[in-house]
Order: sequence, then structure tokens, then C-alpha cells
Amino acid sequence: MPFTDYFAAPFEPECYAFERLMQKYEPKIRKTVKRYNDMYKQYLCPADYDDLLQTAQYAFSEANDKFDITKVAPDKNPEHVFIAFAARTMEGRLSDYLRKHYKNKSREVYERDDSAYDIPDEATESLNRQMLRILQDHLPTLTPREALYIKLSVFHDWSTEQIAEAAHVSEHTVRSWKKSLRKKLAPLKDELKKRK
Repeated sequence: MPFTDYFAAPFEPECYAFERLMQKYEPKIRKTVKRYNDMYKQYLCPADYDDLLQTAQYAFSEANDKFDITKVAPDKNPEHVFIAFAARTMEGRLSDYLRKHYKNKSREVYERDDSAYDIPDEATESLNRQMLRILQDHLPTLTPREALYIKLSVFHDWSTEQIAEAAHVSEHTVRSWKKSLRKKLAPLKDELKKRK
């Protein structure tokens, strides 16, 4: 039974009760997010705060759905027990998110020969034209976001942070585009190695 069944006023729909509950504990949710954001700020960019907040809000909702009021001792206040449960759930989800975030960030350090494709020097075409010609067969397999990543990182030499800011997403999301691109373009890398 969700905690909102206990928290709701008589005849109040659950969605309104949950909205009231979120508003009441919004400062606690934001305080938890800020604490985690401050602890791991060396690995995060400003856009990651929104991801952390969304993760915490989702965890709060999950705690509401999983809370079992029948297990609360009669001498305890159910709301206090719920908030402690919700705090543990939020902290667990935020820790999971940050662990994955750190793992993905540490993967960005690649070996030197693995970090870029060698582009053969052909004719007097500009470097951008050569790259476009080489990528042409692979472009239809790319999503619009992956194509945007190639355009901004390869052709305009933008950093992950700049791309994230321009696309209004987190750096984590941009890194996931890069990871999927590496998988899709692996055959191209092998092909270029054979040309050497």
C-alpha cells in the first residue's frame, strides 16, 4: 500500500496526495541531491545536477509505492518511518547513478592508437571532405544525436562539455552517444587499418 494512502486527505485522489507529499519534502530531496552533488562535484558538470534531482525524485516515488505501512510499529509515527525509508532509497539510487557516471567517465581515457581513426591523405580534398567521404556509408546507420556528435566533435572540435551544453543534455548522455558511435564505426576502423 503506497504511503500516499495514509497521507491523503479523505476522498483526495492519490495523484494529488503524492503531489502534496512531494511539495512537503522537496527541500529534503534537494538537500540530499546537493549533498551528493557536492561530494562528487569533481566528476560532475552543472547539467548533471538535473539528472541527480530527477533520480532522487524518481526514488522518492519508488519509496512511496514500496512502503508497507503494516510493518510500522504502533509506537512509531508512520510519516517519520516513511521519510527515513525514502531517504535510504534516494541515497541508494543516487549512489548507483554516481557509480555508473564515474565508471563511464573513467572509460573516456582511451589508448592513444585507439582514440582516433587514421584518415588517409588522398588528393587535395579538404580534410573534412575526406572524412565525410569515408563516413558516407555509415551515416545512414547513425541516429540524429550520433550524427550531431560527429559533426560537433570531429568537424568542429567541440569538447563533451560543449556538446552537452549545446544539446541541453548531460555530459553522461553525450558520452553514451560516443560509446554507441564507437561500436557502430568499429568496422570502419578495421577497414582503415587494412589500408595502411
